[in-house]
Amino acid sequence: MSARAGFLAFAIAPVHVHDGRPKEPMALSPQDEQMLDRALALAALGSLVDPNPRVGCVLVRDEVVVGEGFHAGAGTAHAEAAALAQSGESARGATAFITLEPCTHVGRTPPCAQALIDAGVERVVFVAADPSERAGGGAALLREAGIAVEKASPRFEQSSRALNEAWFFAAEHGRPHVTWKYATTLDGRIAAADGSSRWITGDASRADVHALRARSGAVVVGTGTALTDDPALTVRGSAYTGHDPLRVVVGHRDLPADSRLLEPEGEI
Repeated sequence: MSARAGFLAFAIAPVHVHDGRPKEPMALSPQDEQMLDRALALAALGSLVDPNPRVGCVLVRDEVVVGEGFHAGAGTAHAEAAALAQSGESARGATAFITLEPCTHVGRTPPCAQALIDAGVERVVFVAADPSERAGGGAALLREAGIAVEKASPRFEQSSRALNEAWFFAAEHGRPHVTWKYATTLDGRIAAADGSSRWITGDASRADVHALRARSGAVVVGTGTALTDDPALTVRGSAYTGHDPLRVVVGHRDLPADSRLLEPEGEI
């Protein structure tokens, strides 16, 4: 992950801890930028987290990293929980650098905002706000608990959104993010008229397709494609990480019993 020059701190009104003493948010520093870069790099390690976003977290106390983590997949520990488990009691008084606003909802895992409060974290710097109605509001909950909360500059948010493009789109628009994949020749053809051509793309393009499948929750084709090309629609090659997308066939014609789409790997 490349280093980024510059960091814009947003002004935040003082918050108050429960004992009545005001706690001013601390100014962001070059080390803060480094820790945010590290958190983004950790988030990128979570390749198969659908339907959740990819998130990374770094805990720093007295300028020393005491814990870090990332979300590895649905049902597993969230990034904050993984970092807190690694840090133990060292999280008390620490600063948490997180690529997404800590969640507040109770699902398959407990809410991360409350976990940070319970651990005694004193400051939270997060990259992107959580736009979902179910999980958003973590920053407000942290401030109510007396924790100094700051949001990173837009350039860091762009990196977080790039890691979770489909998730942000679905959360903000209420519908799935759809990628239209097609391949044509320069004259607009997709195959030879006699059906003799198998591919019109090269090795690099096919590798990109498998990488795209690996990042997708589902792949959709029509019965025409299913019957003509007999595709497997699975992830193959170096892009395969143990996950195949749901395979969806739209149409009224039946598939033959020997269709590759009916083979056991993956779902259809």
